[in-house]
Amino acid sequence: MFVRSQQAVDKLYNSVGLVKRLSDGLIKIGPVNVIGLDGILAWVPGLPLGAIYSVGASSFIMVQALRARISPFTFLKTLLILLADSGISSVSSLIPLLPAAADTLFQGHLYASHIVQKEIDKTWYIDASQREAYDSGVHQQNLMTLKTLKGKKRLVYLVP
Repeated sequence: MFVRSQQAVDKLYNSVGLVKRLSDGLIKIGPVNVIGLDGILAWVPGLPLGAIYSVGASSFIMVQALRARISPFTFLKTLLILLADSGISSVSSLIPLLPAAADTLFQGHLYASHIVQKEIDKTWYIDASQREAYDSGVHQQNLMTLKTLKGKKRLVYLVP
């Protein structure tokens, strides 16, 4: 389930970015992302296509976050944003047209994807085993190297 190579991390990063652009970045006005597939599908009457897409996109983002081994705090923050995204639609369903407007304006997938991508950017992924790194003493060297890497704050070993 977890990613096991830097190439897999890069593919995961790009897939989360694709969901971000599809969900909340199809239509832009200036530098601002205005509407995405999530907001467009919310306006389709009849079937709850917006809700189905939203749950699918949210689930995909969370699974990718787990696969990338993001920190528990970042995972919780991402989860809360995605729950708020779906909760806004549920609460606002009491007033006609408000759920669609809320889905269009609240860009939960964009925020959550951005958080996951930032966490990946802050993580130094090493194609090695944590156990072997500890046993051979390389882990201490990796920690020292981590301090010198600009923007990197976490260390994750990819090999189980």
